Amino acid sequence: MSLPRDSEIATARRLIVVVGLAALVAQLLMFSLDRSPSWDEAIYLSQVAPGAQPLPFVPSRARGITFLALPVLQLGGSLGQLRLFLAIASAAALIAAFRTWVPIIGFGAVAAAFLFAGAWPALFYGSELMPNLWMALISVAATGVLARRLADGAGRHDELVAGGLVALAALIRPLDAVVLTAALILLPIAVRRATLPWIVHLVLGLIAGWAPWLVEMSARFGSPIEAFAAAARLGHTGHWSLFENARQYLSLSDGPTIGPVHRPGIPVSGVLWLVGLVFLVGIAVRAAIRRTLLPALVVPIAAGIALAAEYIVFTDAQAPRFLLPALALLAIPAGSGLVSIVTGTRDRQQAQPVRFVGGAVAAIAVIAWAVVQLALAARGEAAVIGPPASAERAGVRVRKLSAGEPCHVYAEGSFPIVGFAAGCRAAPLGKVLAAWKDRADHLERDGVRVFLVLHRTEAPPSPDGTALLAEVPSQGDLRWFVYG
Repeated sequence: MSLPRDSEIATARRLIVVVGLAALVAQLLMFSLDRSPSWDEAIYLSQVAPGAQPLPFVPSRARGITFLALPVLQLGGSLGQLRLFLAIASAAALIAAFRTWVPIIGFGAVAAAFLFAGAWPALFYGSELMPNLWMALISVAATGVLARRLADGAGRHDELVAGGLVALAALIRPLDAVVLTAALILLPIAVRRATLPWIVHLVLGLIAGWAPWLVEMSARFGSPIEAFAAAARLGHTGHWSLFENARQYLSLSDGPTIGPVHRPGIPVSGVLWLVGLVFLVGIAVRAAIRRTLLPALVVPIAAGIALAAEYIVFTDAQAPRFLLPALALLAIPAGSGLVSIVTGTRDRQQAQPVRFVGGAVAAIAVIAWAVVQLALAARGEAAVIGPPASAERAGVRVRKLSAGEPCHVYAEGSFPIVGFAAGCRAAPLGKVLAAWKDRADHLERDGVRVFLVLHRTEAPPSPDGTALLAEVPSQGDLRWFVYG
């Protein structure tokens, strides 16, 4: 079995630190830390921000990611300071996660960290309060523990570390954690390297991570079965939509940050990215067979494919961030394959010009890919800044109108952002407008001031018992109309 030498391991670990710091600098230079929260972020932030009213928390979500925001916000930190903290923390987690792979694939771990950290969704979500990037990094670390066991024998605390990582994964992304845990258990069984302590620790970690969700959602919905049914319904799971999802995710490979795309095209950059990924993984598999490291390298490949299938096959909701765990795991064999190409051209008994051309082509391809990803990341932020910012302005106006009184907002669009900025309880408009007076009277009898926020080009007639209190500019001809 061919493992990296100590000198390569030491150098690779230092280079991964450089990759993590470069990713952090790229985030701080490219993205505004003061950007308004997204729809999902507003929901997570409302659970822990001082003075905020908790927004509806559907059972397809888990509260684990809010623990990252809790200390910063409870100490009086702003959203911009929270984003700075998240950018630094995610860069540190990236360094720690990919360093677990250095003893197995050496410089391949450096290339893998670069390929993942340089991808536009990883850059964009580094400073977002969203669980997908953190699930990706936990998956990299957990599979690294198993790969080391398969390649070099069991470590002293492997079972405990793997169980803890699975618990963290289940806290922030319960269903993803089930897929990851299944891969971590079944793969050692397949190669006859499973041990009872390994399986027990993983199962206990999964149970520990799932426990808070099960307790909360069972209390809210009456039983775990009802909670699972509601989570599947609201989380868009259990739907067979392979072909359409595949088209959507290919179309989303160069943005925007959420689908579906109404007329999905197939961007050239997305096709080249997919072909390049498959090619590099294939090269890595061939090299792993020669080095007798195939079982270790199969771990991220199998886990990555399983986590991708979870969203591409079994859900009908599309967003690039859902595939971050799969992208992180498949970056590991891709990085190993990239290094194999470079070292292969260097080691073969070929003329110097041929070796130089091989390395140069690989370097040019990687640099071109990184430039494209940086451009896509910048374009992605520019596309999402406007709508949340206008919704936040509407919420700030409602906050001023409420003057500190208990309040409830019904908003026609972006209700979590409007409600979080207003400091009010919030809900979507839905069918409330048809029975507005009864709903408003009921809440006002309880001492709650009610606001109706519509997103239109022109102000509609005021519903019974209300008056137009404010207009807030939005995008283009749209405006927010606040009634109360």
